[in-house]
Amino acid sequence: MPARFSAYPPDHAALVRIIEEGKSHRIGRSPECELRIEHPSISRFHAEIAANADGSGWHLRDTGSQNGLRVKGHATLSANFAEGACFAVGDVHCQIEPIDTAAAAEFNTQREKLRSGSRELSAQFVAHADIGTLIMQTLDAVLQLSGLERGFVLYAKEGEPLRVRAVRGIASTDISKASFSGSAGAMQRALVDGTPVVCCDTADSPWLGLRPSVRLGGIRALVCVPLQLQGKAKGAIYVDSRKPGPPISELDLELLQNVARQAASVVAASRSQDEIDRLQTAGYDIEELAPRWDALRPL
Repeated sequence: MPARFSAYPPDHAALVRIIEEGKSHRIGRSPECELRIEHPSISRFHAEIAANADGSGWHLRDTGSQNGLRVKGHATLSANFAEGACFAVGDVHCQIEPIDTAAAAEFNTQREKLRSGSRELSAQFVAHADIGTLIMQTLDAVLQLSGLERGFVLYAKEGEPLRVRAVRGIASTDISKASFSGSAGAMQRALVDGTPVVCCDTADSPWLGLRPSVRLGGIRALVCVPLQLQGKAKGAIYVDSRKPGPPISELDLELLQNVARQAASVVAASRSQDEIDRLQTAGYDIEELAPRWDALRPL
């Protein structure tokens, strides 16, 4: 019987895979691992999981890791699971859940449906001429895909300061205040590194959970995806929630990044950059009123 394996590294998208009976699956940071988890507590080849030969469940064993395995809070070198179970690989919490063949097939079908939906959304972006509405639709798409509550989009023309271009659930003028109730640190990391920041529960995050802006704002989940033009970060999409969010899988993050890339491409190819600053659509401020991000003092 196949099983669904899930791993939840802090500040990264969750890894969700179907593991097949009769095959062994290596867990680690190496690209050669079938279950690759990017986290500093994970060794290159950390552990291995495989179905028991008699069909009685699954066998997990340490393959010479530095930080070991934990089952029910106790360090171990190996463990057998007759049914669904939770365990830790290094500092990453994992779960294995036996499922039937039909459920495994449905899982793969749903993944393809999500990819198809993302492609359809991208096609709508290409056909849309109004850049202001495009940016708002991009924000709405990210909110829908992530399952979070509110957010905003930052964008800048070449050589110009970043400004708030679209908002949902937040007053645009509040974003540029030092009392901003979201995570300025997550946004700064996405802008500087050009990589997404994902956290489904800040209570489990080693750095976000301790930041004053996150604690005072009551932020429990967030996603921040950079907007890139010609390989350089020109802005970012930020969404968050005051309650823990649904697990963001690698596929979810892939789709979010695809939406952001497509939107950035359309903006770059727009007939006139001035159109971005000229029009005021729903939640979209003209240049004179759009708050500047650099006025914010990140906490």
